Amino acid sequence: MRKFPRNFSKSISPFFSEKWLFGRNTPCFLPFYHVVSDEKLPHILNYPYRNVAQFKKELDFILKYFTPVSLNDLKNGKCSERKAFHLSFDDGLRECSEIVAPILLQWGIPATFFVNTAFVDNRELFHKYKASFILSRLRKKPDEKAETFLARYGLTTENILKAEISQVEILNEAATLLDIDFAEFLSRQKPYLTSEQIKSLADNGFSIGAHSHNHPEFWQISEAAQIEEVKVSMAHLEKLVKPGVKAFSFPFTDDGVPAMVLETIKNEQICDITFGTAGVKNDTFDFHFQRYPVEQPGNFIQNLKGEFIYFELRKWMGKATVKH
Repeated sequence: MRKFPRNFSKSISPFFSEKWLFGRNTPCFLPFYHVVSDEKLPHILNYPYRNVAQFKKELDFILKYFTPVSLNDLKNGKCSERKAFHLSFDDGLRECSEIVAPILLQWGIPATFFVNTAFVDNRELFHKYKASFILSRLRKKPDEKAETFLARYGLTTENILKAEISQVEILNEAATLLDIDFAEFLSRQKPYLTSEQIKSLADNGFSIGAHSHNHPEFWQISEAAQIEEVKVSMAHLEKLVKPGVKAFSFPFTDDGVPAMVLETIKNEQICDITFGTAGVKNDTFDFHFQRYPVEQPGNFIQNLKGEFIYFELRKWMGKATVKH
């Protein structure tokens, strides 16, 4: 997400009332999170996740100005009839079942949980979470040998969280040097949803979507590989829960996903609905929607108001629609 224009929008947000700003003609509001936890999670340093109290406070604010709608409502265009929002969560972390879902059920809020099918049942660990775990260990106890090894590949404690899937073997080797056993961590911590938890979420009325198979950076892989990632993850998902709405959220961002890929997804009916992460924006494809990443540094309300101001500025400039 571009920083300067959004930072400017945030800086002028106190001059705009929430009622006026959120009451204007904007796309359906699609906030998304990853995890909610009161615990310190050593494998998640790559975004500022919320604790339970913060999450409830943010939900309460959203509910003042927006009406929750289901994924099916969004697919069928019903959200355009009112100031609506649809909530979603990425990466398929177990806290979605243990912490998030009970809150949403109590509050009557529908949501979609997007899972990486390679990680279900704690079979593998996301490369960004591997990097986070390594950084957590190095912050706690610096290790010259491991840090020298990482530096050989341009990775330091300052930038390791930017490590990409192509560098996963480097992360694995660094973990070995630090006596980190990712398989043991997966078995003990169980950071991901199990198949049974996913089925339970679906039985409780939540939507389940795919978030790719193993969370690659799509802008680094070919168009054919992008389509294959979508197909494979959707096929795994359909075997698991047979979703009523076939939904896919692009990992990291849809920037770098060409129109041809989206057209193929639609023409081959691989998905009914897809999502990017460009914030509050329109999109050239009527089945492809842009979501707003809530887990950002800074004040939640100021960030949110700034995002809607940014949309108004882009609309005034004729640039409020993502083009592929």
